Amino acid sequence: MTEMSTSIASVVVYTDRARVTRSGAISLEPGVHRLVVPELPLALTPDSVRATARSTGSARLMGVQVQRTFYVDTPTEDVRLLEEQLEALQEELTAAGVRAELVRQNRAAINALSEHSEIFATALASGEMSVDVQMALYEGLRQQAEKLDAELQDLLCKRKEIERKAEKVKQELDQLRGQRPRERFTAVVEVEAIEAGELDVDLIYVVTGASWKPIYDIRLLEKEGTPALDVAYLAQVTQKTGESWPDVTLSLSTARPALSWKIPELDPWYIAPLRSGPVLSAAMMEAAPSPQTAGSAAPMAAPARMAAKAEKMSADMITAAVDASGAAVTYHVPAAVSVPADGAPHKVGIARFSLPPKLDYVSAPRLVESVYRRARVVNDSPYLLLPGNANLFAGDEFIGVTPLELVPPQGEIELYLGADDRVKVERELKRRDMDKTIIGGKRRLHFGYEIKLENLLPTSARVILHDQIPVGRHEDIKVRLETTEPKPLEQTELNLLKWEFTLEPKEKRIVRYYFVIEYPQSMEITGLP
Repeated sequence: MTEMSTSIASVVVYTDRARVTRSGAISLEPGVHRLVVPELPLALTPDSVRATARSTGSARLMGVQVQRTFYVDTPTEDVRLLEEQLEALQEELTAAGVRAELVRQNRAAINALSEHSEIFATALASGEMSVDVQMALYEGLRQQAEKLDAELQDLLCKRKEIERKAEKVKQELDQLRGQRPRERFTAVVEVEAIEAGELDVDLIYVVTGASWKPIYDIRLLEKEGTPALDVAYLAQVTQKTGESWPDVTLSLSTARPALSWKIPELDPWYIAPLRSGPVLSAAMMEAAPSPQTAGSAAPMAAPARMAAKAEKMSADMITAAVDASGAAVTYHVPAAVSVPADGAPHKVGIARFSLPPKLDYVSAPRLVESVYRRARVVNDSPYLLLPGNANLFAGDEFIGVTPLELVPPQGEIELYLGADDRVKVERELKRRDMDKTIIGGKRRLHFGYEIKLENLLPTSARVILHDQIPVGRHEDIKVRLETTEPKPLEQTELNLLKWEFTLEPKEKRIVRYYFVIEYPQSMEITGLP
């Protein structure tokens, strides 16, 4: 068997896995050869492994097999170095612990000597020891105690420092061990070379532990009074497959190959009369199989190689080529991308484009006395905008994050771009009184509201105003809208009111409406304004 050197050439990332293409070349003499591709990750799905070959001579690809390989040592030099470093740190930690214990024992011995003052007093009384000698002895014990205390403190600080270093190395080691365990897959490609020549081999396989999801940066730009939405379409790629992807051709697909193995089938839906005892279900009586999760087949053909030059949109964003096949869309990133197997999210640019929005302003002052800027725009780009979070900006000001639903090409996007203080709104209760007379046993409450709008923008503003009057939840409670100025564009069955205005610069507008609540004299009601 001959080991063949390969490198990852391209990767197609799906929402829950990835398809990796490894490429390598080798010179072969006529005969049957078994080419070994070692150290493939454990995240590999063995049944997915395929191989293709091209030769300058005449050759025949006979098959590819996958087998597990076990190692005595981790097959990565970085891991071995970290293991040796961790072992050295642990030895230092042990030595520091032994030394600290010895210092504690010496300190305990000094404490024991210091506590036997009666012996020194007896020696002093009998004349066996002078005062100067005794004081010198005490001073020596004190100095030795201070020295041991300082040494013990240094050892404790050193031990903490070693523990921090060991923990850091251990975390790095755990991460790399997850990428390069002592068990790996090996692929064996069997080739018959009829003529001598150069053989190019592509090994294609699917791995789990990889995914991508879309994120968006949407920025409202207003240049010379003309608004535009600048959309940066990004992908957040995450992979912990056990092998890094350095400088690869990356494609991002919306296909879901995990759901391509069976069409869903419905089991019978049984109903039965209620019984006093336990009822056996149809599944218990017939042992019917449970329905299987499935979906339509999603072929995983190799992505087309894009030779066209992508238009450069900005210094850090280039546009991905779009390849639509049925319901699935694949984005081919033209620049080489590196994604390490660290499980951390890595941003990859898909596209950047501008859309012309229609801006208006929406307010519901009963809830919040603010006017919110709204942008409605048609997705004129060729990109399918998948569900994901969008970071919203107005110029350079960050507004917030909003979820974006699935938007196909020519679909409509509706975004709220925060409150705009240049359009003012104020809602005030102007009337609340009760009829002094009771007619037919009914009480009548009268309410009136006034809403003031003002446009401080240098341009006209289309304003949509929402308000409401109560809805009676009892047949004897009647709510009637008496007068409105101006008349609302819409009043729903739930008494939701809607007005639309176009306010010119500096223009003010006042909306007034009055309503009556009628209910029996003996009834007490809640929810009144």
